[in-house]
Amino acid sequence: MDSVPESERLMDGFEEVPEVYPAPDLIWPVRAVLVIIAILVGAVLTVGACLHPYDENGQPKKQETHRQLVLPPCSFYRMTHLPCPSCGFTTSFSLVMHLDPINALRANSVGTILALFCICVVPWAIISAWRGRYFLVATGEQTLIVCLVAFVAMMLIRWSIILTIALSNR
Repeated sequence: MDSVPESERLMDGFEEVPEVYPAPDLIWPVRAVLVIIAILVGAVLTVGACLHPYDENGQPKKQETHRQLVLPPCSFYRMTHLPCPSCGFTTSFSLVMHLDPINALRANSVGTILALFCICVVPWAIISAWRGRYFLVATGEQTLIVCLVAFVAMMLIRWSIILTIALSNR
């Protein structure tokens, strides 16, 4: 069989499977960036935990928790009386950090998913930096792109649903 050329040994329509090599070690700047990401995302989650996402009656808010950070009201909402794609993000993050996932979903479902994702990113980044290899993913770049596209798609889908409901109630 060794005398038969390789091109003839392969069956028509099938290609030879390339060898799979382990992922290369992460260079120190990438490891440093992973630690910085863990610190920054951890800081955002800590801010969410420090905010108070409930009104004076103890009822969970649906938006405007960001006002506690001395930020202005949502300009889009103020001008159109319609929520912007990120209305309720800060509130949902804060409610997640206060272990109130049901009300976090009511404030902004995509913000809740993002908050839960961020909770997972902190240990993932630390473990990846410590190991010198990405943990549970093949490449950081491809994973980042997939996550960003999925997040933006979910945000726009949610926003279109919210706008449809808001406009039909007018």
